Amino acid sequence: MRPIWISPRAQSGFGLVELMIAMTLGLVLLGGIGYIFIGSRGAFRATDNLSRMQENARYALDTMSRDIRMAGYVGCGNMASVRVNTIANAPVPPMTPGNALIGYDGGVGWVNPTAITRVANTDVLSVMGAFSNGVNLTGNLAPQNANVQINGNPDGFQAGDVLVITNCVNADVVKATNVANAGTTVTIAHSNASNTGNRIGVYGSDAFVMRMNQYSYFIGTNPAGNPALYRVGLSGNAEELVENVQDMQFSYGLDTTLPTPDGAVDSYTKTPGNWAQVVSVTVSLLMRSPDNNLSTSAQPYTFNNVATNANDRRLYQVYSATVGVRNRLPPM
Repeated sequence: MRPIWISPRAQSGFGLVELMIAMTLGLVLLGGIGYIFIGSRGAFRATDNLSRMQENARYALDTMSRDIRMAGYVGCGNMASVRVNTIANAPVPPMTPGNALIGYDGGVGWVNPTAITRVANTDVLSVMGAFSNGVNLTGNLAPQNANVQINGNPDGFQAGDVLVITNCVNADVVKATNVANAGTTVTIAHSNASNTGNRIGVYGSDAFVMRMNQYSYFIGTNPAGNPALYRVGLSGNAEELVENVQDMQFSYGLDTTLPTPDGAVDSYTKTPGNWAQVVSVTVSLLMRSPDNNLSTSAQPYTFNNVATNANDRRLYQVYSATVGVRNRLPPM
């Protein structure tokens, strides 16, 4: 049998040069796809972190704004028109226009009731007022008594709570020593064990009971080692609201109009001489991104009128809000 001869021109395949060209084009294409992926991934991380910063800042400002607006609230009307008598023992401070809202510049003078380390040079704000719905009195209204009665307990009052009993003309701040349920009737006692006296003013069925507290906002280091916004009440139990709050500063608007305040801000200061003159509070938060290595270099930012370069590659953003203290404003 004669051998089969195949012409060289009939052979197919890649030569070395063709193979190298194909590999080069493949590497270029793969590099382009990788570059697009890395860029998209970086943009996604930055957008996600910015969204989380904005969400945390909005929640923090909303929570603080709500409490600031309620500072000095004792049920109804302007605080100046209600006579408040505090019989609850320390550490409950007297409820007065001067201490319903108090700030501590750089935290100086504030006693931290928690084991959480406060971040140095950050401000602290304490607000005091009634922060629950009112429940009308139904029993032991007169004469003066060592307890009051209500129908049901929708606000969950319990022993140890600080309560305000008010009829919009007079108010008594007491500490509940016992809350007893007997059917639908709930009896709230305020004995000498936690109060300077066990008698309050005479109230009618138009009076009501509300839970009172003094909340202090501060920046502390959480267990994960991140700076976080905390709120602590008279119980001393701190709750972490949001983390990655690098700094917090307050500025206070004063109504210094004499002899009759008009509710308008005449000047701003960080250290009021008379806290009863504060009619607005400007809250400024410096938020940082949860993730590091988001920017190509350290980010410069200006906060509290100070220009700073970050010591990491996180993103930083300043958020602020100005809140009116409603119980300091004159009636409309």
